[in-house]
Amino acid sequence: MLFSQAKGRAVVALATAETLATVTGLAIVPTPARIAVLRLKVKGTGTLVKWTDVQAFGPDAVTVRSADKIRSDSDIPVPADKRHDPIGKRVLTETGHDVGILDDVDFDETTGHIQRLIADSQEIPGDRLLGVGAYAVVIAAP
Repeated sequence: MLFSQAKGRAVVALATAETLATVTGLAIVPTPARIAVLRLKVKGTGTLVKWTDVQAFGPDAVTVRSADKIRSDSDIPVPADKRHDPIGKRVLTETGHDVGILDDVDFDETTGHIQRLIADSQEIPGDRLLGVGAYAVVIAAP
């Protein structure tokens, strides 16, 4: 699934069937390349949900067990603020070659693993991801 298709999806608590938030962004980590955190627009407190707390990523909603799975930045061990959202960042190889701007991320909605990065119409295998910072996404040179 492309992240552009997931953005704006509702986050629903299984315990209450209440809509808690909407998906606005993501934070990814390498080794293996996967989504670590979803950033959210919420009605209450907290702005993040860890991928491990996602029960299902369905066509209409993302489900979590309960509202207490939505957390604040200080509760999450990876950088997950808006500055670390990879979409719209430069994609650079480890040798400094500018590949372009990251347009989208294709991920497995069951596991959260990154299947490919899409930058300026190029498809980059997810296993080439080395890191994501406030300035750029860094990938292994081909």
